[in-house]
Amino acid sequence: MMYHMRFLALFMLILVAGISGSDELALSTDDTIQGITARGFFDWQDGNLQLRLVSPVDFDRGTPAAQVYSAQQRAEDLFPRFLFESLLSIQVNSRYTVGELLRENPILADSVVNLSQTAHRGLPQPAANLKSITINYTVPIFPELAALFVTHRIPFYMPSVLEWVPTREFTGLVIYAAAPLPLHGTNRSVLLEPALLPEIFDTEMRPVLEQDMLDPEYAVRWGVVAYTETPDEESWQDRIGNDPLRIMARGIFGVDPTDIVIGVDDANRLLALPANQKLLREGRILVILASGQATAD
Repeated sequence: MMYHMRFLALFMLILVAGISGSDELALSTDDTIQGITARGFFDWQDGNLQLRLVSPVDFDRGTPAAQVYSAQQRAEDLFPRFLFESLLSIQVNSRYTVGELLRENPILADSVVNLSQTAHRGLPQPAANLKSITINYTVPIFPELAALFVTHRIPFYMPSVLEWVPTREFTGLVIYAAAPLPLHGTNRSVLLEPALLPEIFDTEMRPVLEQDMLDPEYAVRWGVVAYTETPDEESWQDRIGNDPLRIMARGIFGVDPTDIVIGVDDANRLLALPANQKLLREGRILVILASGQATAD
């Protein structure tokens, strides 16, 4: 218990340092603490964080087995810190990262620390020169991390479409957003970036799917949308079904470019029927991103 509290105190100092100093809180491409090097990236297609820790081994200090165990234990001791720092840069929505929300609500830091318990730990792999071992960790983003930021229990109502709209019931929604798109309020075009809880608007800035409209059970289960870099829908049929509505994104909105803007007619086709509103609430949405956008260091 005391060991856990010391770690939590350290993490709170990291947050405070982020308030008074640099905003670069997350792992860089490579980060080193006490001789252990970590490299991490987010895989939005699989919904997890990958962390690779390389821990030095000094065979001159004892038996090989004992030194490998010691190197592995040092990596395991520091893993929660590496994990915590890397999670800080995950974009929750177009306004906040995990780190920024933890600064506003530090009590959540304890739950973020506990995410280390959900990690899948690979077997230690010795380097060819036997001077280090590598351990791969896989940490699921859903449901534990997402659950920290989905706070509502009852979905809020969606906008009504009063006029007749030529539409039908769909099993899901596929949004193509693999090219640079106009960023609302600017003269720039940018690529869409993934987030835990992105939102969808139409070109008149009518909310189509905001965070409080989501069914919280599904938001925690798999997020608002699934991200992919390939147009292969078959792998996602359990989410979008075999008859989704396929549309093009028209733009991007937000302080950080994570929110999707779609056409008014497409929005009406979704909002006009309760069944289509339901697929939105359940996050039965697949977003096709540009190559390299679904994974980030």
